[in-house]
Amino acid sequence: MDIPVTASLTCRRTASLEAGAVYAWETAEGVTGNILIDPEGSVARPCTLEGTTFGDMLLDKNVGNVENPDPDPKLRRAFLIAASAIFQEGERQGRLPDEITRTYW
Repeated sequence: MDIPVTASLTCRRTASLEAGAVYAWETAEGVTGNILIDPEGSVARPCTLEGTTFGDMLLDKNVGNVENPDPDPKLRRAFLIAASAIFQEGERQGRLPDEITRTYW
């Protein structure tokens, strides 16, 4: 029995900076962005490809909530999924991953 795929996410580390690791992410729905994970691997923020953060949205994995969520629900959802996938894989591997692919049904 085939189960249809309804969403997928790809994240790839594009830079390692003093401010943290920059990941480019893309969903199957065509939503794209960049995310900066701080050096401690616990706070995620939207950023440019160069790692410059923008807006006030952030996710602190120690708190578990998105703070100052973006008003765009597609961007907010994709950011949350990307940050969560990076944090989960980081915990599984014991370090921030280089690449992640997730598929959701």
